[in-house]
Amino acid sequence: MNNLGGLCMWLGLLALIISSLGYLFLLLKPDPVGIKTTARLGFTAFTGCVTVASISLMLAILGNDFVFSYVARYSSRDLPLIYRISSFWAGQEGSFLLWVFLGAWLGLFLIYQSGSQEPRVMLVYNLSNLFLMILLIKQSPFHMLAVAPADGNGMNMLLQDPWMAIHPPIVFLGYAAYAIPFAFAINALWSRDYDGWIKPGLPWAIFAYVTLGAGIIIGGFWSYKVLGWGGYWGWDPVENASLLPWLAGTALVHGMILQDTKKQLRKTNFFLVTFAFVLVIYCTFLTRSGILADFSVHSFTDLGITGLLVLFMGVFIALAVWLLAMRWKDLPAPAKTEIAYFSREFGFIAAIALLCMSCLVTGLGTSAPLITRMMAKASKVSTDFYVQTNLPLAVLILLLLSFVPLMAFGRNQPSRLIKKLPWAVAGAVIALAVTGWHGMFDTRSLLIAIPAGGATGLNLALATGLARRHFSLASGALVHLGVGLMFLGIVASSMYDRSEKQRFFQGATKPAFGYAITLSAPQVVGHGKGERLELPLDIEKGKARFLARPDIYVERKKGGQLQRFIHPYIKRGIFSDLYISPVDYDSGRKKAPSNQIVIKKGQTIHRDPYAITFNGFDIRGMGQNTLTGISVGARLTVAYKTEASVDLTPVLNMGQGQTNAADHREKLPGQEAAFVSLVQINADEKTVTLVYEGSSVNTEKAQNAEKPKASVILDVSIKPGMTLLWVGTFLMLFGGVVGIIRRRPR
Repeated sequence: MNNLGGLCMWLGLLALIISSLGYLFLLLKPDPVGIKTTARLGFTAFTGCVTVASISLMLAILGNDFVFSYVARYSSRDLPLIYRISSFWAGQEGSFLLWVFLGAWLGLFLIYQSGSQEPRVMLVYNLSNLFLMILLIKQSPFHMLAVAPADGNGMNMLLQDPWMAIHPPIVFLGYAAYAIPFAFAINALWSRDYDGWIKPGLPWAIFAYVTLGAGIIIGGFWSYKVLGWGGYWGWDPVENASLLPWLAGTALVHGMILQDTKKQLRKTNFFLVTFAFVLVIYCTFLTRSGILADFSVHSFTDLGITGLLVLFMGVFIALAVWLLAMRWKDLPAPAKTEIAYFSREFGFIAAIALLCMSCLVTGLGTSAPLITRMMAKASKVSTDFYVQTNLPLAVLILLLLSFVPLMAFGRNQPSRLIKKLPWAVAGAVIALAVTGWHGMFDTRSLLIAIPAGGATGLNLALATGLARRHFSLASGALVHLGVGLMFLGIVASSMYDRSEKQRFFQGATKPAFGYAITLSAPQVVGHGKGERLELPLDIEKGKARFLARPDIYVERKKGGQLQRFIHPYIKRGIFSDLYISPVDYDSGRKKAPSNQIVIKKGQTIHRDPYAITFNGFDIRGMGQNTLTGISVGARLTVAYKTEASVDLTPVLNMGQGQTNAADHREKLPGQEAAFVSLVQINADEKTVTLVYEGSSVNTEKAQNAEKPKASVILDVSIKPGMTLLWVGTFLMLFGGVVGIIRRRPR
């Protein structure tokens, strides 16, 4: 019972194999007695075993059972409950178990939703889970240590945020969901039912778009809220790893809608569904193989599963390519092969092409460490690469959203369309006016702001009109409205962002962007394995007054190295956010001067009120091997204020492996209790180390000295448009949820 989780993983693998064999036998001999029940029971048993294994790991974490290597590496006794729960998926092994757990439960819904397509769909779906189970058994979270440590390493401080409890599960739910439309597509090729997979597969494709998109957005919000750099998307390779399948999946949703409506893009959709699913595996390979370890703070190290991930990816690519090649000639062409350029169909195709191009260029940049590693030294591209390559694609997508949603399928008359465009024009004009009002007439901001305003205006009117007829009809318009608002927020927050760094002294008030900021007494609070320095700021603007508490957390790692984390303060507003991030802190306490003085021959060092000169060694005792050892002196000249200088020779006795200077210290002039002694010599560098005993400042100065004042350098920023950005991303997801309800099988 000590390793119930490990046993359940093996039993789960066995149950999954039984389920897969059952579905395979069901295909060879239709409707044999009890085979479908056996296959379903096998999958149910697999789900139960994975669930028990997951519960077992969670109980080990909550019970501080550090005999498990995974628990010892990612949890500790001092972690708050929410972070101990989150440590389940903080490492590679736990996150793979989470992936399998979520996929198993999705599979139970899939069994009863796939209808007559169940045998082939579940066989393909089982195959993806089979590979994940093999990965888990190869690198198990239930590996046990010979001796359990008293405490664990704990979770990385950057991960200790409430979003850690939400973000990874949502991302892995999206990853698991992308296997379902792929399974429907493989079944369609296998059974030659080339359109029958769209209706049951489309809600799952939208579900994957929503869940993975939610994970990406939460990750951006988390970065903005916690890391203190002021941004929400840094084009980090691991961030891009979740973006790539989402872009491909977004293109897939559009392609499936067009096939469902007009019976077009059959071949393209088989490619897109394979592309989206394989990208999930490829991006897992990139982030889990250690290739990005030197280029991303989020990357994992290689745990020896790289070869299995490559095999995983290769099998599914080969399966999809082989079936597509076998059925290529049988795939029916659309009833109307000619597509009018001025039609909704062409707009869909253009959007799919642009999304795929964005996925391609972002994928090339993300894969740069892998590509350059094959040719020379591994390196990554700059963030400018992503901005410059995606900017024109984003502009074109926004232009499409400014008029394509008004179009009907088939040929459209431009003259009729122009009458429906006042909302788009109004949105574009407002965006231009706001941009000009802020003096941002640079090309980049205008290129995005104007079409984003057009897309926002058009889809706002469209969503309002469709919702009056039936709310579910507004799903697409809500998503597109969210896209327009999101890009307006991106322009505002990146182009109009204002920031300044200032040093704030404790008790003093300084202005910043119309706010009066006063630093109160900083407070050091013990937190986990480190200390949190809270920096209370009293902030006033007009009649409004509030308290901000940004902080700096410092933790000492195992090697003794200090690690520092910044937590900013954010005051959110409708039009802009006040963002305050600490940069550096000075306690104001000057370190007391060391009582040791290292001085070279011929050098003079000033130690108030003395000037001490080292003239050379007194070697009279050298060579006299006495019972007390060898005596060495340092010839010093000491000047005290305006009085005449005196010569002193403190001596160091060395013998019997010990040194002693206490009995040979020399009294310094001018003060009753001031002495100097010799404690160390370095003949090679011709230096001596002296110890000074006495007052370095006079009493009057000490009494009149000011108390030290703490100070902090703050990066104070005004970030406009952040509310637009977050509202836009919410509408993108909300519209997707409405789309799932609209497209659900009836």
